[in-house]
Formats: sequence, C-alpha cells, structure tokens
Amino acid sequence: MATKKALRQQTIQALKTMSAEDRQVASEQLYQQLWALPEWQSASKIATTISSGFELATQPIIDQAHAAGKIVAVPQTLPHRQMAFHVADDHTNFERSKFGLLEPVDGEIIAPDQFDLIVVPGLIFAATRERLGFGGGYYDRYLPKTTGFKVALALPAQQASQPGWTVESFDVRLDAVLAAQL
Repeated sequence: MATKKALRQQTIQALKTMSAEDRQVASEQLYQQLWALPEWQSASKIATTISSGFELATQPIIDQAHAAGKIVAVPQTLPHRQMAFHVADDHTNFERSKFGLLEPVDGEIIAPDQFDLIVVPGLIFAATRERLGFGGGYYDRYLPKTTGFKVALALPAQQASQPGWTVESFDVRLDAVLAAQL
C-alpha cells in the first residue's frame, strides 16, 4: 500500500498533466451529474471551495448555484485546523491565505448544520465513498458537525475502486462520489 503522501503526489502530478480537452470534457460531465442530483435541486444552502490550480474548477458550481437562487458559502481557514464558511456573493471580500487560496474575510457565517449540500474537496475518492484529502485535516474536523448531503466530484485521475490508503476512524464517508469517464 502506497503512503498517503505518495498517493497525493501521484494524483497531483496526474491532474497537472491532464490535457485541457480531457479536463473540459470530464469537468462538464461532473457539473451535469451534480446539477441532476435531487439533493442539488432541493438545496438552498450549498458549501463549496474556491478551486485553484489543478483542482476541478468550482466557479461554474458557484455560478450555477447563484443563478438558481441558492446561497453559496466558501471556507475560511482558522487556527487549530478549523474552518468557517462565509456566504460568497458580490459583497464578499477575499484575501489569499497562507496556503495561497482565496478565502473570504467577511460575510455571514453559515453554521455547519445549516447546509443542505456540501461539495467536498479532496485528492482521491473511492467508489466506496472514502476520500483522501490534502492532509490538513480541516474537513475531517468540519464534516462531523454537518448534516447536509456530502458529495465529491472526481476527475478520472482522482478515482479509486477501493481506498488504497489507511482509512482512519475519524474519516467521514461521503454520501456520493460523482465520477467522470473519458
């Protein structure tokens, strides 16, 4: 079994070398799958991230949610590996975090138990609904507080049939993993 660190590095490399055309096709499949979910359609409050670099672009998700009148919140990292999700709208101000990510610095905070749907980031997602994240533990601490539908969107390089890593007792299993095929 490969180490989590090795799996993360392999996946990041595979995502970085994905062709623009394949990324576009796979991303579009994932967006359409997400928007077709009954949980998406009925959700009024959605949590997602602001993607960067090699990650699946989340701006189309944010735009679609806003167009449908949904409230969207994105995370701000806090001390002790905690997060707060702030409403992201035209009035929200953002700054770059120590991780180089855009994070909200103002806007209403939505409590974890108020989300109807959470788009959960990560690097690898098993068909059995486990995830391997980036290693910070932020979502491992946040997800147990939530009651919303937890969904991941997996590009081809991010898919595994079974976890090829050690699943810890504190790892939260997702409600769904949407997978793109090329």
